[in-house]
Amino acid sequence: IIIQVSIGKSLIFKGNISFIDPVLNPSTRTVKIRVNLKNPGNKLKPNMFVKAVIHSKLSESGKVMDPDLAGKWISPMHPEIVKDRPGKCDVCGMPLVKAEDLGYLSSEETQKSAPLVIPSSAPLITGTRAVVYVEVKGEAGVFEGREVILGPRAGDYYLVKEGLKEGEMVVVNGAFKIDSDLQIQAKPSMMNPEGGGPVPGHDHGDHGNRPAKKNSKGHIQKDVKRNIPHSFQNSVNLVTNKYFDLQDSLSRDSLKNSKNHVAELIKQLDFVDMNLIQGESHLQWMKLEKVIQIESKKLSNASDINSARKQFEIITEAVTEVIKIFGTNKTDIFRFHCPMAFDNKGAFWLQKNKDTRNPYFGESMLLCNDSIEKVVSKKKDQE
Repeated sequence: IIIQVSIGKSLIFKGNISFIDPVLNPSTRTVKIRVNLKNPGNKLKPNMFVKAVIHSKLSESGKVMDPDLAGKWISPMHPEIVKDRPGKCDVCGMPLVKAEDLGYLSSEETQKSAPLVIPSSAPLITGTRAVVYVEVKGEAGVFEGREVILGPRAGDYYLVKEGLKEGEMVVVNGAFKIDSDLQIQAKPSMMNPEGGGPVPGHDHGDHGNRPAKKNSKGHIQKDVKRNIPHSFQNSVNLVTNKYFDLQDSLSRDSLKNSKNHVAELIKQLDFVDMNLIQGESHLQWMKLEKVIQIESKKLSNASDINSARKQFEIITEAVTEVIKIFGTNKTDIFRFHCPMAFDNKGAFWLQKNKDTRNPYFGESMLLCNDSIEKVVSKKKDQE
């Protein structure tokens, strides 16, 4: 496993992780690692804070693939001791063991076990289910939902255990929009796997039957340049403000404040006049609002903060789509990802600034994140 350690923007050190502590720290929920690297000038010092990026090759089973260790012999107590043949550890004198016995794959297995992966933005994940939308072969612009079984997340990708084949085209951006359209057509979707009748009082003709449009690169086109009235956008902005209050209270481990803020979020939804928008925009808001309302009410009844955080994840997905579709007058909005949330499944959240405040772990791991991206900026919205 290669690790890149940096101090500021100029000093970068590269090395290999030689040991991962098998014991988890119960208070911080973190593990210690040992890294072998060159430290010219002793720039790295004990107890120094650094930023690190880890790069590893994983097999489809999630095991680390390191061709350089194939056939090698390693000390179980001092993994930095690696030799070409059997022997004893230079540090403690213990017999060396085969790398394969410590969980590394052999060279033959490495070639056979290259994993199937998809971008992390492709699957819609809720609870134990994950769905991706796959292009129907021979029908341009037509997609079908496919339930998949995901493996561990590796950076910006998920390993896929079941449900997809190599070469199939999946929707990377816009899956939630397609899912909303399928709900309107009463077809099976992520939120309603069995399908169902149309929403009462909202028969909009065959608008929802049109296939999703794709751009020249084959990605879903999101019609974010629609003329959304400022009065509607301002109302939506008040809703997102309540979301940010909820995110902050969860990061402070306060279930009481979280319930207060989600109650305010539900109340703010009632003030949004969906009659200000028409056509597809109206339908999209209607479906996203429904998701936010349902999950917010579940959060308000949560018995503990862990249950509240599960509902918050689903609310985040819907609010993210609201912001992407209807815009915002916020200066910047950032999307963070916590790789350790929900037993390492990972989860996203939104913030108004880049000062990480993790709502899934709170004070125990307030700064935990492995990626930050800007969702929207005021400058772009005004162009």
